[in-house]
Amino acid sequence: MTKHIDIYKNQYSIDELKEILNGTISQTAILLNQKLTAEFCAKYILDEKYSLNDNDRYLDFNDVLTYQTHITEEELLEEYNRV
Repeated sequence: MTKHIDIYKNQYSIDELKEILNGTISQTAILLNQKLTAEFCAKYILDEKYSLNDNDRYLDFNDVLTYQTHITEEELLEEYNRV
């Protein structure tokens, strides 16, 4: 991965996003600017362990479904229950 990360202009793979979440970029920025999978959202976006700020800590199902319109509620719930 390149050293300069521009989450707002570039799309990153799920593997790259996992690395980026390691204290570099907020969950909120990733949720709003990247196309994510239901599995990634359940494991990383909805887990406070990866939160950098209060906005991240308050992310919930509705936020994921609002900003990741390709993910259905059923998909997200199924993945969340697996975690």
